Amino acid sequence: MEPQPPADGSLLPPYRILDLAGGPGVFCAKLLADYGADVIKVEPPSGDYGRSKGPFLGDEPHPEKSAYFLYYNTNKKSVTLNLETELGRAIFKRLAATADAVVESFPVGYLKGLGLDYESLSVANPGLVMASVTAFGQDGPWNEYKSSDLIAMAASGYMQITGDPDGPPMRQGNEQSHFPGAQYAAVAILAALYHRDAAGGTGQYIDVSQQESLITYYSDAHPAVLWMQLEQNVTRVGTNSTLVIPLGAYPCRDGWISAGVITPREWEGLSQWIYEVTGNEEVLNEQYKGGNQERAPHIDIISAMFMDFTMRFTADYLFHEGQKRNLVFIPVNNVADLPEDPQLEASNLWTEIEHPQAGVLKYPLGVFNSDEIAPSAVPAPLLGQHNEAIFCEELGYRKEDLAFLRSAGVI
Repeated sequence: MEPQPPADGSLLPPYRILDLAGGPGVFCAKLLADYGADVIKVEPPSGDYGRSKGPFLGDEPHPEKSAYFLYYNTNKKSVTLNLETELGRAIFKRLAATADAVVESFPVGYLKGLGLDYESLSVANPGLVMASVTAFGQDGPWNEYKSSDLIAMAASGYMQITGDPDGPPMRQGNEQSHFPGAQYAAVAILAALYHRDAAGGTGQYIDVSQQESLITYYSDAHPAVLWMQLEQNVTRVGTNSTLVIPLGAYPCRDGWISAGVITPREWEGLSQWIYEVTGNEEVLNEQYKGGNQERAPHIDIISAMFMDFTMRFTADYLFHEGQKRNLVFIPVNNVADLPEDPQLEASNLWTEIEHPQAGVLKYPLGVFNSDEIAPSAVPAPLLGQHNEAIFCEELGYRKEDLAFLRSAGVI
């Protein structure tokens, strides 16, 4: 198929993407849609599961008022299609015959059982790219295991390094396991489309494992590498660090401040500031001045002195005064702070979008800034909003046909 250039203001060409993804892959098609791809959310007639996921605007459960669905489906179209019916599968195959990519996160083998796997769909469309985002990938002894965010975090080892030293392993907040795999899938889809269009290749199948994706997101000393090289098991350190002392979130008069001291120069500045404020001469002790490793055995007393200092000030004061002293201090924002954050406002992160049911909401779409390109700003679609446009105008069905398909439970 002949590649098309991006539309004005779009980053991507209008690649037609069929979105069958649930939670583990939902961010993939969102990224592609926000930057210009023509994404069609293919939902069952009852609606995608995300429409029933809270929180709901006004605390009113409603398929068009799920904050989760509204965020993850900006700039997409919606058609309803029951893939469990023969006619529904036939219609999907017609859509896939001219699509550029399909992204899905069904259990391994589900689409193959319906005759909608990559091998089947690529017969009519050799240029098709298909990405599957699953818990453990398509192969291996765990490939058919069910999963959740908690299971993904546990299986990847992330829970081993998250939490307090004397507490149990912890999962990260919200469903962080849903992002790495979805991002890898989005990048892989674009790479495969580039290979197809620019290098004269064909379509291809992309297998993404949540477990594997999460493992690559470790930072600092990689736990797996540390074990393989030194047979040392990384332990939980809470918000502190064994490499930077002090580092973490510390209480202040009106909330929390995040701080980190790395170099001897930074420690010298901080210790002098603490002494100026508290008069505690212990903080000037020579044994703390050598570096982080020299301070490591004294982390408890250093943390106590630092908290005695931070509790005397507001987060805003510590932030600005710390900047003057070349210290890395930043307030720990509450979620309520983010829409009013002057930095985020100045960088144009927030975009207001009006939804016919949910009203005007702010969305974090401006993750990058460009003079020529901006993310699209179309609200999440209503359930089946584009049935007529896709099925009638593109596939040639009549409006009377849609009435029959609806009564037969196909759309």
